[in-house]
Amino acid sequence: MNFGILHESRLNEKRVCLTPNGAKSLSKRGHTVFVESGAGDASGFTDQDYLNKGAQIVFSHEEIYGRSDVLLKILPIDEESLGFMLEGQTVFSFQHLTVSSPEVFKGLTDKKITLIGMELMEEEDGSRPILNIMSELAGQMAPVIAGNYLGRDPMGRGVLLGSVPGVAPASVVILGAGMVGHSAAKAFAGLGAQVHVLDKNIEQLRKIKNYLGDQVTTIYANQTAVEKTLSFADVVVAAILERGAVTPHVITREMVKNMKHLAVLIDYSVDEGGASETSRPTLLSDPVYVEEGVIHYCVPNITSGINRTTSIALSNVLSKYLNQIAELGVGKVLKDSYVLKKGLYTLEGRNMQPVLNRRFGIKI
Repeated sequence: MNFGILHESRLNEKRVCLTPNGAKSLSKRGHTVFVESGAGDASGFTDQDYLNKGAQIVFSHEEIYGRSDVLLKILPIDEESLGFMLEGQTVFSFQHLTVSSPEVFKGLTDKKITLIGMELMEEEDGSRPILNIMSELAGQMAPVIAGNYLGRDPMGRGVLLGSVPGVAPASVVILGAGMVGHSAAKAFAGLGAQVHVLDKNIEQLRKIKNYLGDQVTTIYANQTAVEKTLSFADVVVAAILERGAVTPHVITREMVKNMKHLAVLIDYSVDEGGASETSRPTLLSDPVYVEEGVIHYCVPNITSGINRTTSIALSNVLSKYLNQIAELGVGKVLKDSYVLKKGLYTLEGRNMQPVLNRRFGIKI
């Protein structure tokens, strides 16, 4: 079987799906791994590194599509990449299809593409093997981002996340007690910030409370609580996810207006539409803007900022499933693997996520 590792160039994307060691796990079993030249450069993996592990280097963007049975892609499929795809191909990507265009959705069905969203892959116990590791990494980045812009001159307010005797620490409000929220809460608390975590899931709040104890305050997330906590927050981390659906705007523009001047809002939900009415996607090269007096950080591919660590972590998890596909074939594995079936957006062009029909008004 032929696997293709794409070189992403949009949105300052620096991650790669499979490292040279990941490629070796396939090539040593007799399968072919094509790597688009430069795919791993930004993460410190040269073309020669891939060659040394048995992969083959391809120098044409069109050729990598044309020679691969299974495409490994970080960024979502767009109309441009659809033009390169062959009918019946299988693709792994972080797709977030609910915020894609109707043209992309229709193109996937017309070309009978089997699309596996890595963010949707899910174990029987509800855990998500790839999303969880990405979320854990993203959560750990939150204090780095927040501290940079909260104290940054000339934009920031000159506030430290932690404290010294006689000076109160920064107030951090985290909306969402999932993996991102939990990881962020742990990281902020470790720096001495005053951390509040809000969610409607009491069990998730209990997990955080049991793990971090009195380092954090957990609050049930009704509208009144959200409004109140945002009003005194120095940092707000929006980490809300509804599986396969557009994120609801739990933060209204009016709430943002009532936040502290030059507070920092990090919206991890922006790749699913954003948790705030004031959120819009930004780039790593130009990650922030000020809206209603609040600094917004809304980078969809946020872990591309730690691209080497992220690429290794992703490759470690993804290799298991790629080896299964290589040995048994796409059809057999998708029939038997609960994890990959849960990750399916489309199967040979057929919609596997009912929410997409409601989203696009398209029946297949």
